[in-house]
This record gives sequence, C-alpha cells and structure tokens, in this order.
Amino acid sequence: MTRLIQPKDIPETLWDAETERIHLAPYLLTAWKHLLQHAGLEQQAMEPVPKGEIGGLGKKETDDHLAWRFSGSSARVQLGFLDPRDELGGVTDAFAKVFSGGTVLVADLPCGSGAAVLTLLTCIAELRRQGCIPRHPLNVRVVGGELSVFARDYASRAMEYIKEELAEQAIWVSAEFLSWDALDKFSTADLTKRLILAGQECSARLMVFANFSGFLQEQGNWENALPQFQNLFVHGRDNNSYAIWIEPQTKQVGGNSGFFSEALDWFKKLFSIFHTKDDQDALQVKNLGKSRAKVQHPLREHQFNVHLEIQRFDLPLKKAKT
Repeated sequence: MTRLIQPKDIPETLWDAETERIHLAPYLLTAWKHLLQHAGLEQQAMEPVPKGEIGGLGKKETDDHLAWRFSGSSARVQLGFLDPRDELGGVTDAFAKVFSGGTVLVADLPCGSGAAVLTLLTCIAELRRQGCIPRHPLNVRVVGGELSVFARDYASRAMEYIKEELAEQAIWVSAEFLSWDALDKFSTADLTKRLILAGQECSARLMVFANFSGFLQEQGNWENALPQFQNLFVHGRDNNSYAIWIEPQTKQVGGNSGFFSEALDWFKKLFSIFHTKDDQDALQVKNLGKSRAKVQHPLREHQFNVHLEIQRFDLPLKKAKT
C-alpha cells in the first residue's frame, strides 16, 4: 500500500518545505491552548524550557511537562507520521493502513496528556480539511494507558475539546484513558482486556509507544517491564496490527547497544515462529528509521529542533508460510 500522503503534497499548515519546518496541526494547537488556559499555564508555556528531566506523576510535574514538553512530543510524532523527508519507509505504510477508513483501534501507551494520539488525529483531520486525502468515514476507538491521574484528565479533556472538529472531517472518536502501570502484571492484564474488547470488529489496530525509553532503560525498568510488553504484543496480534515506537534520537536509544537494539532482539525472539530467519534479519533495516526537523514554536517567535528514531513492529496473526 502506498503512503498516506506524499511529501510534496503535505500542506503548509503542517510542513513548510522551503524552510523544512514543522507547524503543529491547527486543531492540536487549539486543544493544547485550551489545556494551558484550563490549568493556568499560559505564561509558563511562553518561558524557555529549563534544562533537566521534566515529568512525573504529581500535579506540578505533569503541568511542567504540559507547558514545556507537550509541543516537542507532538512535533516528534507529527514528524514520524508525515515523514516529509521520506526517510522512514515502512512506518508511514503502517499509518496508511490503519487510518485509511473503517473502524480502528489506537492504543497510546503511556499516553501522558495525550500528545501522541491527539497529534495523529489532528494531522489526519488537517490533511482531510486541505483535500490531501479522501474523507472516508473513520471511526477511531482510543484507549490510553497512563499512571498519572492528572495527565489522564488532561488527555480526556483535550480529546473532548476537538471531537466536533474531527467529526467535521468524518472522523468519529470514542476515547477512554485508563490507569496503567507498566511494571505491574495485573494493571497490564486489565489494560489488555480492555484493548481486546475495544478492538472487536476493528479493521486495523495500532499501539503507539512514545518517549518511554528513559523510564525503561535509563531508569533500569526494562527487564521488569518485559512480561507486560509480552502480554500487550501477544494479545495485540491481528491482521493489520502494528506497534509504532517513537523516541528522541540519542546514543542511549540508537546504536548496536541502544534501547531499540535490545527491544528488537526481544521482539524477534518473541515472534520467531512467525518469521523465517531472513525475515528476522531484515527487521532491523526495514523497520527502524531516523529523521529530524525544525519546529515553529506555536506560542512565540522561536524555533527548536526535533530528532526522532522510530521503530515499526508488525504483530502477525498467523504463522508465515515457509
């Protein structure tokens, strides 16, 4: 299947080809500004981003991330979705299959304040609004998983805020944001059960993981989280079922000993019965991509850079014929 949209057809409202600069989707900006106003963070969002890690489960940490990191997280997802430099290959094909029409399931894990799924939906809406892709009826069932109750509240509020605009572009969304602890098997079992129920009669399924490597690798939680990811990936198998993992481009993420290398080795072992050896060897080349771009800050005259590494995992339903 061909790409959802060719680079030359991306509208200027999303990508300025001359300056190679991302503009966040208009509906996304209205949702973000609504959240900032609701939380009283408008002035904070105008300030320079301080150095150091931002994020956490508390109200202050969640607010700091919403004010200072939401736009960067969204830009990284938008870059992966649009692939304006045509560098990401099969990743965009997966997006095309999922969002071409019908009823689809999208899991945003961990969803935080909803940056990933909100970005995907508002980008599709803008492409439709600009006449770049057909307005086939699209029903999207969103399930977000997140430990922070404050972030879940922001994600839910933002989704409700843009539902009417999405419906104008023939995109109808039902969304729920659940408590999820990636290190707890019971929490993951509850999330998995909900994904299975929500995924019934869906023509495609997509799990999006974004900005998770810091918690999993740098904080030493990867081994403890593996059983939970095995649960999600095994029960997420179906035709047209994918997992897209998006991370900042760092030495800890890429390279022969980086996070994606470890994750890919785990994935190949988990699904070894579904692929020939040649298929497994091709995964590293076929499904891993890197890209970068400038981003226009949506609130002030400022540009910042965004870099990503993105990995596509296919979740096959049946064993491949050899």
